[in-house]
Amino acid sequence: MPHLRFVLSPRMFDLRACLLCLLAVASFPMPVFCVEPAEASAAKIQTPLPDAPERMELCRVQIFLDRAGFRPGKIDGLGGEFTQKAADRYCDATGVPRGTILDVSSVPVPYREYMISEDDARWVGPVASQPAAQAKLKSLKYATLWEAVAERFHCDQKFLLELNPQVTEPIVGTVIRVPDVKEFLLSDVKALEKERSTKAKSPTVAATLPPPPPPLPLPASYDLSKPIKPSPTEQAPLPTPSPTPTPEPTPVAAPEPKRAIILLRSERLIELYEDGRIIACFPCTPGSAKIPVPLGKWKITSNILLPHFRWDKSVLESGVRSENAFMLPPGPNSPVGIVWMGINRPSIGMHGTNTPDRIGRNESSGCIRLANWDAFTLCQLVKAGTPVEVR
Repeated sequence: MPHLRFVLSPRMFDLRACLLCLLAVASFPMPVFCVEPAEASAAKIQTPLPDAPERMELCRVQIFLDRAGFRPGKIDGLGGEFTQKAADRYCDATGVPRGTILDVSSVPVPYREYMISEDDARWVGPVASQPAAQAKLKSLKYATLWEAVAERFHCDQKFLLELNPQVTEPIVGTVIRVPDVKEFLLSDVKALEKERSTKAKSPTVAATLPPPPPPLPLPASYDLSKPIKPSPTEQAPLPTPSPTPTPEPTPVAAPEPKRAIILLRSERLIELYEDGRIIACFPCTPGSAKIPVPLGKWKITSNILLPHFRWDKSVLESGVRSENAFMLPPGPNSPVGIVWMGINRPSIGMHGTNTPDRIGRNESSGCIRLANWDAFTLCQLVKAGTPVEVR
């Protein structure tokens, strides 16, 4: 008896395809094989190449959203839940229905060439996997140039390798293909950290009145014990009154926009609002099942770039501080990444990470993790006192 075989590609393998298979089984009298086991495994792991039209188009969408501040997670041209969530929020912000096809003509091509620079190499250095060894390093840098460049262009090392199969070991001067996003520069992080530090250390100068003018010289023969009697012939002329100047209007400063953060815990998404209107969103890892980010209304209490991190196993496992801890130096590969935005809950904050490709797919010990490039953008849009509501 002949067999009817269906081989489904990943794009075809959806609910409708499954229903069609079930209908075929119910109405066809002979045995039906939807997918043979060996072919099914190959179909599941097959990924379109970066230059495949459908993948390039999705990459254009991700880059468009990334540039607009509605971050889709790592750029990879594969889409996913965070790309969809970012697109939905972008539609909300622009006042069009969700599901509207985005005009991505501002991103004509998704990739561009980039020459690896000395600036990339200066952030690569010795690494360690254990906190005791990490505490002995001067900074927690990237392990490889691949890692440094991937974070610079908001993607992961796997995607960079797919874009550049001809490159085995990049060096300074190597030209590679990268996603065409606004670059995340650690030199910018360092410059802003230095600017904030300088402002914090600047002395406050108290306002003082100008010194009084020196007294007029008296004649040598003047007797200080006698009162002054001006001569009738030497009366000082009365000053000519000057016209009263018209006061200039005092400029009225524009009110500072009111910004607020809403963290949607189940959606693993941070929404940023300005005067009640959404202006950005960022994927995140909000705590874990064991130590979830607490629901409620909080506020940001600190906003520190390139922080030192007190690694305490007890805090990470149970939320309870202990005396057995290691002080880790700053750097992009710190467990808290390049920024710490504390909230008014002990040991809880929003921060970067050393595993950006796992944002939203792993767990955090009660804190809120973001990719370093997203954390740096967010920390420039908020300040101490910004409300944070966890829903």
